[in-house]
Amino acid sequence: MRTLPTLLLTLTLAACRSEDKGEVVESAVPEDTGPFDIDGDGFAGGEDCDDEDSAVSPGAAETPYNGLDDDCDPSTPDDDLDGDGHAQAEDCDDTDDDISPSATERCDGLDNNCDGAIDEAVGDVWYSDLDGDGYGDPATATQRCDGESGLVADARDCDDGDATVSPSADERCDGFDNDCDGTTDEPESIDASTYYQDADGDGFGDGDFGTRACAAPEGYVPGSTDCDDADAQANPEADEVCGGGDEDCDGSLDEDEAIDASTWAIDYDGDGFGSGRFTQVACAAPAGYVADTTDCDDARDDVNPDAEEVCDSLDNDCDGLIDTEDSDGPATVTYHLDADRDGYGAMTGATVSDCEAPTGYTEDDSDCDDSDADINPAETEVFYDGVDADCAGDDDFDADGDGYASWEEVGGPDCLDSDASVWTCGSTKAAAGLTCAEILSASPSSADGLYWVDPDGDGDTSDAWQAYCDMTRDGGGWTKVESALYPYWFSASSYTQVGSASDDNYTQLTDLDDFARAGVWTFRFEVGNSGTWTTGAASRAHYTVWSQQHNPFTDSTNGSDYTLIDGEESTTCNGFNGLHDSYYLKHGVYAMSSDVDVDEGANCWWMQVVPLVQYGSSSQYPGYLEGYSGPNVHVWQSLWVY
Repeated sequence: MRTLPTLLLTLTLAACRSEDKGEVVESAVPEDTGPFDIDGDGFAGGEDCDDEDSAVSPGAAETPYNGLDDDCDPSTPDDDLDGDGHAQAEDCDDTDDDISPSATERCDGLDNNCDGAIDEAVGDVWYSDLDGDGYGDPATATQRCDGESGLVADARDCDDGDATVSPSADERCDGFDNDCDGTTDEPESIDASTYYQDADGDGFGDGDFGTRACAAPEGYVPGSTDCDDADAQANPEADEVCGGGDEDCDGSLDEDEAIDASTWAIDYDGDGFGSGRFTQVACAAPAGYVADTTDCDDARDDVNPDAEEVCDSLDNDCDGLIDTEDSDGPATVTYHLDADRDGYGAMTGATVSDCEAPTGYTEDDSDCDDSDADINPAETEVFYDGVDADCAGDDDFDADGDGYASWEEVGGPDCLDSDASVWTCGSTKAAAGLTCAEILSASPSSADGLYWVDPDGDGDTSDAWQAYCDMTRDGGGWTKVESALYPYWFSASSYTQVGSASDDNYTQLTDLDDFARAGVWTFRFEVGNSGTWTTGAASRAHYTVWSQQHNPFTDSTNGSDYTLIDGEESTTCNGFNGLHDSYYLKHGVYAMSSDVDVDEGANCWWMQVVPLVQYGSSSQYPGYLEGYSGPNVHVWQSLWVY
């Protein structure tokens, strides 16, 4: 390709030659300053890379391998068409940029590096597998693009002449490295055994200390049945002995197979002597067995070598002799007279010593009355008849055996002789006394308080009621049948209103008929200015104790049946001081008791039991009582019956 300076030089020389001819020649360069297109290819020299060659211009097509830049574009290859940096002269395939002298040879059937050889020294490394176990000999490495039969990629075979030896083989206890791990006969070998420590050297190992190995380590043995590896005398082949441990390691101590076990004989009758017919070998005597085997009758505990020979037709002492044949005995039997022939001999009286009972005699001596065949230990006791029928020695008047005689039968302190847990009269409803006086008679030490009474005396205590008993004042034995405490006098119009026995508004006046003894009632009436009826005799202001032959709440009288016993007595109204309510019954008032004689006026009163409502307002008569020094106001009143 020509250059622009060459062209300019040519033009200059031409001009000179013209001047030499004396001709004036116009310059070839146009008057304007634009570039020339010498080769006439349409491109001026400013853009035409070779303006002397019309085949070379920016509009020309690049022709490979001609050594020219036909299209004036340096980036268009002329002799490196595949752009791999190697010209066609050295590139064995200028159409494939993967093939050039600098390319890496690979397994594709081509000469990638242009060295004239195909697929050389590339591909995987293969190893010879002569034994066909899938693992190759590392000493036979060869590099190939494709493997061949007899070649493998794994080179870990440590013995390519033995198909049973390879990395995937099981290690065995055979002196070979079967799994090619560089170790021979390790504990993980499939046919390795477990060996156990034998600390005491008796040939038996401790199952708690085991290790796997192809051969027993020092101090280890195959077996694991030693139950005590610190004692060489304890192992499965040792002899069991009595009193020791588990020498033979069978889990049991002192079993019958112990070499020093004893023979024991059954002692069926429990007399300490056994029968040689039934024995058992054991270290200790089994239940019911003894060491002795000399019992001649193991069904009777009174027959054994230590028994005393007696008259019973038996060889009691097991010496081969019976009864009187035995020089050591027997002691004769004492027989007691059975005069009433009830089978029981008298406790005292005639006896006979012999081996057999004479007629009319028996060994028994428990008959407490040998003159009556209906009295002996076999009879059924009938209480309260004065006869000890069963000879038990019990109190015939204490049926429940609590040590207290029956109140009902003989006047003893026990009001419930059918229950040994109850004997105090009045302590329970079932043990109710007749009256407080009866309870005090049965138990003289009884204190004031609440007791159960059943004054109707019919024997049925289901209707018994609880009363307050005064066991100390005025000789004691008083049953409270009415009480009232101001201002809580009876508020109803009936004196039969009932409170509890300890209530200050209490009455059992309806049961007064049950307290009459041969038609006579004994009463005590008390009033007080302070305290209550429970605070003792010192709190009462006035009291009267008397008897009369009528019920003052149901009957009327002229006063002739009244008798003063103790306390104060009024001399008003002809001296009649009892209680009755005849006057007020006639006038329709039922809660009043007064001592109005049938022939006296309404103002002739002595004592009264009355609700406040019958006397007007509480300010006029707050707890009215008349008779003790005329009309009086008292804070309490109570009526008792004996």
